[in-house]
Amino acid sequence: MKIELIHPSFEIYFTHEAPIGLAYLKAVAQKAGHKVKILDNNVLNLKLDEVLERVKGSDIAAISMTTPTYKTVKELSGAIRKKLGIPVVIGGAHPTIDPKDCLDFADYVIMGEGEQTFVELLNAIENGKKLAELKKIKGLGFRWSDKRILNESRALNTDLDSIPFPDWNGFPIKKYGSAVRTSGKSLPIVTSRGCPFNCCYCFKGLFGIKFRARSPKNVVDELVYLKKNFEIKEFQIADDAFAADKKRAIAICKEMVKRKLNLPWSLPNGIRANSLNEEVVSWMKKAGLKYTGLGIESGNQKILDQIGKQQTLEEVRNAVKLLKKYKITTVGFFMFGLPNDTLETMKDTVQFAKELDLDYCSISMTTPYPGTRLYDQINKGEGKFLTTSQEDLFSLGSKVKFIMPGMASKEDIEKTYKKARIQLLLRPKTILKNLGNPKKLFAGAKVAYQWILKT
Repeated sequence: MKIELIHPSFEIYFTHEAPIGLAYLKAVAQKAGHKVKILDNNVLNLKLDEVLERVKGSDIAAISMTTPTYKTVKELSGAIRKKLGIPVVIGGAHPTIDPKDCLDFADYVIMGEGEQTFVELLNAIENGKKLAELKKIKGLGFRWSDKRILNESRALNTDLDSIPFPDWNGFPIKKYGSAVRTSGKSLPIVTSRGCPFNCCYCFKGLFGIKFRARSPKNVVDELVYLKKNFEIKEFQIADDAFAADKKRAIAICKEMVKRKLNLPWSLPNGIRANSLNEEVVSWMKKAGLKYTGLGIESGNQKILDQIGKQQTLEEVRNAVKLLKKYKITTVGFFMFGLPNDTLETMKDTVQFAKELDLDYCSISMTTPYPGTRLYDQINKGEGKFLTTSQEDLFSLGSKVKFIMPGMASKEDIEKTYKKARIQLLLRPKTILKNLGNPKKLFAGAKVAYQWILKT
């Protein structure tokens, strides 16, 4: 069959990250004998009619969906089904969270890890999509007449080495990039799935809480493959918990050095401060690590404890010192409007960020996504949603989406958040650091301008 894989536009997200989930689906679908095309509209930014023209002639359209793209995917899926008359499959975090709602505007949803479910679905459709056959596919939800049918969950794949490498042929690779990249053509890899920690704002339904890892050899085999076949000059490890197993992280770095990979790389999703020690950081540096995020969230220990971060401020201080010692560029991720955040705790966060003297800071407003402990707490009456619109709740930006007892007021949180962004994102140190690289300075300034003024 002819398959169109679609990465939807994400208006508020100002960088163009490569959609590795779709590259995995392309690899397994083609291995199963299907013809697959790619439409990355987050890069191309085509209008709806132009997207429909590109999809025309396909037998099925499959769309990747996160909660912030809810409105966009709902509109796109409805248009494809109505105007082109072809079935639509939706997969990703949000269909896993709320599959029944997604079946109001899609024909099929994939819940959880998608590779095997997607291939089994394609084969079932090709064979005439008999009800009995569809019901056997674990991890699938589908429409049948006026019914919404959700099959049993699929067990998580424990043998990640068995999954084919992502297939990047047909993706607009040259257009992928962000303000933090240091080199040219760049692609991400995923070396593990699952995160063993349980922060209240994080959704674990897609990859689970069990840490599952690829072997160091398999990871570096993929990097060699990407360097040879796609001529990458840099890569990103897009794991949620890369160094949860310190020995394995070190083994991967040693394998990179042993095989003379000689590529700079980054950890844009961040790494936990308490997963770092001198041995881990020194080997990451030897293997070419140039940049990492660091999930800090708050500068107040009580807040960290209450959100389930399982991390101390002292561990953060030590991690930052190590990263500075090895001259690894570091961005700290901070959140405002966390449960129990007051004017004082948010002031602590700003002061802690200044004390750390990071290279960059990333500031976000806490959003209670469905499927998280935070969302469930509010839903049970421990707090109150400040909007009844799914589109407003799921969108990113500077608006407070919920309030809980003990928190500062909506107005005070938003005022503090906006002030913090200016204080931390536009620091003289950050600007001066980029003066030697005008191209990077311009890119960074553009992103900062869009984020501060348009959200």
